[in-house]
Parts: sequence; C-alpha cells; structure tokens
Amino acid sequence: MKRKRHFAYLIMACFFMFSTSLTSCKTGEGCNTDKYQATTDKDGGFSSKRGKSTLFSKKQKKRKRTNKVKKKAVEEKPEGN
Repeated sequence: MKRKRHFAYLIMACFFMFSTSLTSCKTGEGCNTDKYQATTDKDGGFSSKRGKSTLFSKKQKKRKRTNKVKKKAVEEKPEGN
C-alpha cells in the first residue's frame, strides 16, 4: 500500500516538474513581448505623457471637487457666538 502511494506521489511530482518546464512560446517565433513594452520616442527616451483615467465621468469629478470645497469652507468657518 505504501509503495503504491509513494509511486503515485513520484508520478505527480514528475508531472508537476514537467509541466512547469514547458513554455507558452511558439517554436521558431519566440515570445511576442513587444506589446508589453513601454513606447519610446525616436531617441529611445520614454514618453512623459500621462494617461487619461476614465474611472469617473466629468460630472462625478466636478461633484467631488465642489463637495471638497464646501467641506473645507465649513471646516474653516469660525464658530462664534
């Protein structure tokens, strides 16, 4: 019984080692990693442009800004009797 269990573990270990050694690159073509690289200008320098975030719409951004200003004004307002 122990021999069968050890043999099964050995086969699973061999299969695991074999599967991790395989690559997903095509033979003769290599791995196409160019699309994951940052774009450069003609001199080889990186671009200093910032990307546009579209997480929030313009209306939501404006609402958030106005709420911050209102909260700040309330906090700075002195409470005098």
